[in-house]
Amino acid sequence: MTITKRGTSYQVSVGSGDQRFRQTYKSKQEASVAEAEALLRQKTTGSALITGVEIAPKLDKGPTLKDAHDLTWRLHWSQDRGRKTHEVFCRAIFNEFAPATPLTDITFDSILEAVEAWEDEGNGGQTVNHKVSHLSMMLKTAMDKGWIDKMPKMVRRKPGKGRIRFINEAEEQRLLNACAELGFDELRDLVQVAIDTGFRRGELLQIAPSDLIGGKIHLYDGETKNGKGRAVPVTSRVEAIIQRRGTGSRVFSYTFCTLRREWNLVREFMGLSEDKQFVVHMLRHTCATRLVQRGVPLPIVKEWMGHSTITTTMRYVQFAPDSLNVAKLALEQVIVPTQLRVVNG
Repeated sequence: MTITKRGTSYQVSVGSGDQRFRQTYKSKQEASVAEAEALLRQKTTGSALITGVEIAPKLDKGPTLKDAHDLTWRLHWSQDRGRKTHEVFCRAIFNEFAPATPLTDITFDSILEAVEAWEDEGNGGQTVNHKVSHLSMMLKTAMDKGWIDKMPKMVRRKPGKGRIRFINEAEEQRLLNACAELGFDELRDLVQVAIDTGFRRGELLQIAPSDLIGGKIHLYDGETKNGKGRAVPVTSRVEAIIQRRGTGSRVFSYTFCTLRREWNLVREFMGLSEDKQFVVHMLRHTCATRLVQRGVPLPIVKEWMGHSTITTTMRYVQFAPDSLNVAKLALEQVIVPTQLRVVNG
């Protein structure tokens, strides 16, 4: 074991001799993240030690997205005639980024994940770009204020464009194995629940053990992104995970930030740092794609995924197996008897 409980703290010890990394943390989750980072360093560099001067993690990471929003609102939007529209777009941003998110934690990857989520809700390129522009304005204001040194690259979309990234069974097993190797047991469970339910990130993080009723996970009105509740039947592995983890008020203990941090470590461990589509939201795409690939009718997929309109679900029709051949066979089942003509001769 590389994590040892010492009183109320947790000590991480990875490696040996003068290459040993040893540090104590207040919570097991912090220790698990530090352990994974040390194991990754050991795997990639041969040493678990942090190169250069080791700095203890700071609890206060500076101004937050809410700080940037409030300042931007006072400077630019409060007197604008279209402030109601600004409110709508800002609310959409806070659905993807917690208001307490440190500005330094907003990266290209996290912006891309938000864009994917907005597209999944059926937002066109223009609407997505409006939301990105509002986020960009907040970050620019923060940079003018001196809260951040530079802007992350902003993701823009053209209408109708956007690749659906999903994983097959072999890639899923590789992802689960990476989580296990890094000691991220909670993330391993979350990946399986996400794939088998298709829940959005926010929906995953709010699941309570009591939401599992009669073999279904119940999401109630006001708890989903579109405000409409739904009940999704659970697979056997999801039911086992919830029952095993059902000791607290929530099934998963992550915040948006801690989930993203562990996910990025796993992605780096798998050698997929350059795959910018390999984000948590990809697991939702995987669920929808598998349903369509296995011939589940699109109206049922729509209800399962909680899509607002069938137009959003239609994005996955390209993955339907031999859909045109099915149509051909349906037509061939209609047999019109041949009419014989008698010709006098």
